Amino acid sequence: MLHRRIIYLEVLAAAVLFQIFFEHYFATFLLVLLVLFPLLSLLLSLPVLLRCSLRLTPQDPAVPRGAGAGFLTVLDNPSRLPLARLKFRLVWENQLTGERGRQLQTISGASEGARLTQSVPTDHCGRVVGRIQQARACDLLGLFALPVRTRGASAVLVLPIPLEEDRPPETCGGQGGTVLRPRPGGGPGEDYDLRDYRAGDPLRSVHWKLSSKRDELVVRETLEPRQAPLVLTFDHFGPPGQVERALDRLYGLSRQLLQRERPHHIQWADPVSGVVEDCAVESERALMTCLERICSTPAPVQGRSILDGVLRLPGGAGRPQHLHVTATGVEGGGG
Repeated sequence: MLHRRIIYLEVLAAAVLFQIFFEHYFATFLLVLLVLFPLLSLLLSLPVLLRCSLRLTPQDPAVPRGAGAGFLTVLDNPSRLPLARLKFRLVWENQLTGERGRQLQTISGASEGARLTQSVPTDHCGRVVGRIQQARACDLLGLFALPVRTRGASAVLVLPIPLEEDRPPETCGGQGGTVLRPRPGGGPGEDYDLRDYRAGDPLRSVHWKLSSKRDELVVRETLEPRQAPLVLTFDHFGPPGQVERALDRLYGLSRQLLQRERPHHIQWADPVSGVVEDCAVESERALMTCLERICSTPAPVQGRSILDGVLRLPGGAGRPQHLHVTATGVEGGGG
């Protein structure tokens, strides 16, 4: 834009000299025309510039680590008239690793639906968020630049590469890890537990013989085998390579569990506050949502481990089976 303004000033100066040394109506007409021409250019460009906007969309919302990924910048131009020149800056940040970058982009003669692709690095896992900044469009002469509206941010989820265990833990089996739990509604059964009577318990569940000995009502609560809840944990801190290897194993193990129809939870501690984050994984979609949460939280080199606290499940589901995933393998498997 600067060189266009310099050229315009040179032409304007020449017109002024022409007016001084050549006193004729044509010289005056030419000078007035050169003075008004930029204003005319701006007035003709304003209806287009004021109605344009830029929006950012991902080429693919989720890609595996190392695959090609990028953002697509789309120009929405209801006037259908082309823009002389459009410049903007794309900035991106990996929320997991903290990596950042920026790219300066230019589009000339952009009309309705013009698209521009900008690639982003996918060397590390994480949620890469892109934003458009400093978007400006020039008038027809390229002497003025006005801001262009932008529509929010966009994100690409760079997924781990699933590393499945050659010999998965016994808890991966669909029938493994059963515990005895109270049967809803009671009923007959070989296994039962004794507890004090509570309001609303059916009279048929009262253990009358034992109640007569204690002088208080005792209830026989029928138990039935159920799958014990399973929790996968990992530490959300460490060097990027270490965190990624742990996520590779976590992703692969979680997929193995889903293939065996074994719902589970994934938990980790916030590396700064130590607050435990929990995701219930019952489907591939829930797993993707969980990975997005994981990749949206910064992973510092040092932090607080999930193993420093007591493992719990929301709703008091009892003591779960526990597998801790690290960069080198899977530990645990007991209750």
